[in-house]
Amino acid sequence: MSDLTRRHLLKLGSTLLAGAFTPLNVSAKTSEINWGKLGRLDYTKAKATPTICFACTNHCGVIGWEQDGIVRKIEGNPLDPNSQGNICSKAQGMISYTYYPERILYPLRRVGKRGEGKWKRITWDEAYDELAAKLRPLRENGTPEEFVFHYGRDKTKGVTKHFTNAFGTPHRLNRRSICSSNRRAPLMSFYGRDFEWETQDLENTKYCVNFGGNPYEAYQGGLFMVHRLQRARVEKGAKLVTFEVRPSNTASKSDEFHTLMPGTDGAVAGAMIHTILKENLQDEKFWNRWSNYSLEDLRKQVKDYTPEWAEQKSGVKASDIKRIAIEFAKAAPACCTMSNRGSAKHYNGMQADRLIRTLDVLVGNVGKPGGYCLSSLRGWSGHYGQEGLPKLKLPEPKASSPKPWGLGEGFNETAFKKLPKEIQDRVNNFPDKWRKKYFGELATPSEYPLSWHWYSMRVGQLVYPYIQEGRQKVSVYMSFTLGASFGYPEANVVREVLQDEKLIPFHVAIDIGYGEQSALADMILPEATSLERWDYHSTNNYGLIPYTGVRQPLVKPQGESKTMPQMFRELAHKIGGGMEKHFTYKDDESFYKDWYKNLPMEWEEFKRRGIWQDATREKDYELYERPLTEAELKDASVPKGEGELVQKGGKVIGIVKDGKPVRGFPTPNRKINVFDPIFEEAAKAVGLPLTDGNASSAPVFHDVPEHVNLADDHYIFSTFKWNVHTQGRSGHWKYNAEIIHTNPVFMHPDTGKALGVKEGDSVELSVFRPHGHTYRAKEEGIMGSFQNHVRFLKGMHPKVVMCSHHVGHFEHGIVGKSDTKESLPKAAKTPSLVDQDLKGGVWWSKKNGGIGGGVHINDALPINPAPLIGGQNWYDNVCKIEKV
Repeated sequence: MSDLTRRHLLKLGSTLLAGAFTPLNVSAKTSEINWGKLGRLDYTKAKATPTICFACTNHCGVIGWEQDGIVRKIEGNPLDPNSQGNICSKAQGMISYTYYPERILYPLRRVGKRGEGKWKRITWDEAYDELAAKLRPLRENGTPEEFVFHYGRDKTKGVTKHFTNAFGTPHRLNRRSICSSNRRAPLMSFYGRDFEWETQDLENTKYCVNFGGNPYEAYQGGLFMVHRLQRARVEKGAKLVTFEVRPSNTASKSDEFHTLMPGTDGAVAGAMIHTILKENLQDEKFWNRWSNYSLEDLRKQVKDYTPEWAEQKSGVKASDIKRIAIEFAKAAPACCTMSNRGSAKHYNGMQADRLIRTLDVLVGNVGKPGGYCLSSLRGWSGHYGQEGLPKLKLPEPKASSPKPWGLGEGFNETAFKKLPKEIQDRVNNFPDKWRKKYFGELATPSEYPLSWHWYSMRVGQLVYPYIQEGRQKVSVYMSFTLGASFGYPEANVVREVLQDEKLIPFHVAIDIGYGEQSALADMILPEATSLERWDYHSTNNYGLIPYTGVRQPLVKPQGESKTMPQMFRELAHKIGGGMEKHFTYKDDESFYKDWYKNLPMEWEEFKRRGIWQDATREKDYELYERPLTEAELKDASVPKGEGELVQKGGKVIGIVKDGKPVRGFPTPNRKINVFDPIFEEAAKAVGLPLTDGNASSAPVFHDVPEHVNLADDHYIFSTFKWNVHTQGRSGHWKYNAEIIHTNPVFMHPDTGKALGVKEGDSVELSVFRPHGHTYRAKEEGIMGSFQNHVRFLKGMHPKVVMCSHHVGHFEHGIVGKSDTKESLPKAAKTPSLVDQDLKGGVWWSKKNGGIGGGVHINDALPINPAPLIGGQNWYDNVCKIEKV
């Protein structure tokens, strides 16, 4: 309380006596900073500290300048080999959310009805005591699975998993299905479990074909990619070809931009494969050496995928498809593909990306200079530590195995029999190898087995409907930096479940600010921001030499906010019962210092630089061809036959090529699995008809069900991300919200003419339930509606309308909150939150003559998981449009 002024103390005391407390006027420090009177940064007094940006998933190395206890400026760290000293506007958002005047700085307990917005301040001891009293019996009574931990973005390097494992719950849930699981699955199927992301060698490429990726605007790794790709284009004449449904930043800056029908990227890729084979431009030597699928079978697979057929599907001219395929193949191996949400976030997106991945294998660019590369940090580091980073170890005893579920032989029959009969029946029909992996219905939903076959790609959008359906009893639900009640599809269902105290008796939200998720909690725990905490950081490097960086605090956490590792450490000791022995480190810095103890650099020097990399080692080209070392071959069984597997202790570590043991790919057969029987096997296990294209073990194109025979008065409605925002979590960042604060419905002028609307008119979009073999697909009719104004954009596909989904908040403070009446859910009851710097509102608000704070659209978007993998099909929505 030392930073609170006497005025704030008096105000706080009177509020507490009244029995209700609105949390957002507590911080004197954040609300009383007058940024206009701080003056220029004095570099003779300011302190520079390297850290890692946390404004988006790029996690760029940055340097923060602190003066008089306030972080004043963020700039790029030139030692970061990925960002190379560059940053974007989102980096300044870290200052915004650290000094957010409505930030939560103290533990809060609900005193009114859930969602009413009435709170009182409590101590950390009170918070821990209450939470431990609710958690401890679950562990002691053998029902730890009733504790559900659900996070939005976790960069604690295993601390949260360590906690849930020590507690014994399998329900550590993420949001990966919302984001990227449809495109991660093909990568892991082709190249191995740990290859969930690619690393194109863009700086040396000659030709890049982009299917729905958008690195110039919003893309994981986009900032790293753009600078390298631009250098290749300007200095080396590289060509960028983009297939997209709208003129995105990337499409607009491409050498060629071809508008295509949504969900047909796979058709174009299939036709390119057909053309390359017909023109005999494939790299037959590479294909036969590393692919597990014969060229003869591939020819049969794509024999009908002609450019003319693809033109009918996609709208892209057959002559262009053929020409691009030939140019791409002739540029090999210095060529690569790029794909992302545009290709993958469809019912057929997983197979579309498998066809796109096949293009790279066919021309032999995998792992080659200028080609489609795979960093050793992803995949090879686990199998071949010498090729990745120094082995970094968790400085704690290994957490106990989760129970009652267990893994593999730890499968618990007794606990399994407690499940609802329909779930038992589904799982009992699985082959043993599926059933033994069963790990809790929320964590590993039985209908979506490929969501947990390679990697924990939880089907997050189904968590709340499954709880509502009674598939999992929940006693304590903990959300960590999660915005599901705003940003998930059918977000209204999320709110319904969170408000129902019979379904979720106790909800504790851990977050920085007050948002839609925390508004429906019983307790709010204030987290430190990225400028106030420690984290481990490593990601794949587009320069193809692994590196690591450390996030470190520039200032102390404000108020009584704490880091997640500190919370879990202290909570584990409160719960007791043996949990405390897994959390023995004294503070966060000790934890991460121990983690990096094998780094060949002194800790203080690492902190000073913020980045470590062995820049002298060779780049990660053709890692699959590198011979196994003598140390790796010690006690290994090396067969003499060509293509046979090298084993050590029952584990495959390589493959014999040209009579020598080399590493190959970290797949079970050490090859690239263009053909993978797991798709058909999974389909049979869950009863998906083999006629559904998602069941095909070979890459195949199949139509998006609701796009077939699309009515003339129906349109495909898609979403997108702005380059200055981080989905729905940045609506309250003042600097970024001033740049983008609304989300009009974009459409082609010809579409507007057909609808009889003019630019600026208001329209109502009504979105239909999806078709196909997906959740609630058999329910016909309209899922939901919203109203918004129209903007025309030439270059869009005439059957597509688009709208960003990050604005229109109703519980996010004065900057993020929408004042567009029709955008607010009827059940929302927002407390009076006052930003002391903006008592008069923001200039774009309607009461000040502006356009308003945008429209919340996510309630109208249906839950639509792709079969088998469960990734949300954001871009399949079909709607009708009426002028208001």
